[in-house]
Amino acid sequence: MSSKKYEMTVHGVMAWAKNELEHVGYLVGVKDPDIQYSYAQSIVNGMLHLRDALFEMVNDPNYKQQRPELLRTHDKVVRVVKHLIKDFKVDLNEIKKFNTRHVLSDLSYLKGSGTRRIRKTRVTRKNRK
Repeated sequence: MSSKKYEMTVHGVMAWAKNELEHVGYLVGVKDPDIQYSYAQSIVNGMLHLRDALFEMVNDPNYKQQRPELLRTHDKVVRVVKHLIKDFKVDLNEIKKFNTRHVLSDLSYLKGSGTRRIRKTRVTRKNRK
């Protein structure tokens, strides 16, 4: 995680997520492959920042009640970013070069297959007591 803090409200970060996800729809409508690539790269960069802001809130105890919704949105953003990278062949190295002030967190989570790893335990009668 970056040492920088987004310090946003839940309402603000959810509006940001809605806006970024709308851009993906606009991207698909672009015909020129060079413009499409450039736009996809821009969207990925914005969504990486959004992902970091969501991750910050998910780990903040002040947002405990909103955590499930924030996690769903976080996972959706990571899935979309992975698809954009794959479908439009977005070069993450170019985005890393653009990150000159080291605001973005480590991008290694984009290499895994899952969006988050949560250990689920099986509930049995014995565990419920």
